[in-house]
Amino acid sequence: MSGSDAPEYRPFGYVEDHPVVRRVSDGLFLGNVHAASPDEHDRSFEYVLSATADPQPLTTHHRPLVDGDDVTWSRFEAAAETARDLYGDGSLLVHCEAGVSRSSTLVATALAAEDGIPLRGGIEAVQAARPMAQPHPALHEMAVVYLAAQG
Repeated sequence: MSGSDAPEYRPFGYVEDHPVVRRVSDGLFLGNVHAASPDEHDRSFEYVLSATADPQPLTTHHRPLVDGDDVTWSRFEAAAETARDLYGDGSLLVHCEAGVSRSSTLVATALAAEDGIPLRGGIEAVQAARPMAQPHPALHEMAVVYLAAQG
């Protein structure tokens, strides 16, 4: 791979020190923790779903998730349901700490569920906007189970 086809990597735990906001589809945005702070940029969103441990200044819906094997089904389901409910109802920013795993999983799951596409298609849409986006395997598995339960 070369040029823009090369995958993007980041050191484990690294969070950019500026807002990252990426448009994934009409009215649906993915971002890092700084994207949910009004002092960091001049963008506005009708809804901000925070998947971080603590709500951020622009948070309208807080659904904390852990990025790893300790994630619980009830928390994942609540976050996925919230993302689905808000998607298409106005501009929605879904963010986590780095804008790489938790938020990308929630956005991909909402896209798959609401647009009737496979989860892989949702992940590809997210990665087109944020190439380094990569759901943690435990979150990916929960998204697969969640979507299978939707019928």
